[in-house]
Amino acid sequence: MRKNKKKSRVIKKSGILNRVYEDFKNRQKIKERKELKLISEQIKKDQGRLKLKEKEQKLKEDEQRRKDEALKRKDDELKLKDKELEKENEEIKFKEKEQKLKDKELKLKDESLRLKNEELVKKDEELKLKNEEQKIIEKENKKKEKFIFEKQEEQKRKDVDLKVREDEQKKKEQREQKRKLKKQKLKDYEDQIKKEQEDIKLREWEAKFDQKQKEKEAEERLRDQRIKQKEMHAQMLKEQKEQNLNEELSSRLENFEVKQTREN
Repeated sequence: MRKNKKKSRVIKKSGILNRVYEDFKNRQKIKERKELKLISEQIKKDQGRLKLKEKEQKLKEDEQRRKDEALKRKDDELKLKDKELEKENEEIKFKEKEQKLKDKELKLKDESLRLKNEELVKKDEELKLKNEEQKIIEKENKKKEKFIFEKQEEQKRKDVDLKVREDEQKKKEQREQKRKLKKQKLKDYEDQIKKEQEDIKLREWEAKFDQKQKEKEAEERLRDQRIKQKEMHAQMLKEQKEQNLNEELSSRLENFEVKQTREN
């Protein structure tokens, strides 16, 4: 009886220990599971943070790459603008030179017209002087004729008083002689006027001929000057094109070297 009680007690104690051990094992397993779960969650969190950091790093790299590309585009745009500005400056300089040449041509034309006008004015003045001289000569001739006529009339009166009959025939001869003399004087005067007019026309023709020769020489000089200017302009354009080509090749070479350096 006592032995059975002892056995039952032992069995009970053994069962309690087993349960306690089982509980301990279960709690230990639960604790391990929780620790494993915590470790797993921590690993997942760490992995998430690493992925987030990698994503942020990738975003930063993409942003930096975009910034680099934007800076490169801006550099290219600035270089293009510099070239455009340089081209515009060259065009402005060329237009200024062209305008200066046009102004110079206009100035030469104005000077030529001024000289022509001065020559015409001078010729007009010379003609006026000739006309004045002609008028003075005519007046002098009229005075001389009048004086001669008065003298002749006076002599006639004296002759009439002295020899009325004898000088009748002489008076007729004198009148005829006077008429012929007057006619001859008039003819000589007309011939003189005609000669002077012919001399004036000849001088005018010579002046016009000289003027035409001067204008022709001036036109030839102007034409030669324009040809030289065109040749100089063509040479300048050729040199400018060669300079632009050299600058473009140099710029491309620099861009290629910069690109190669960045890639390295």
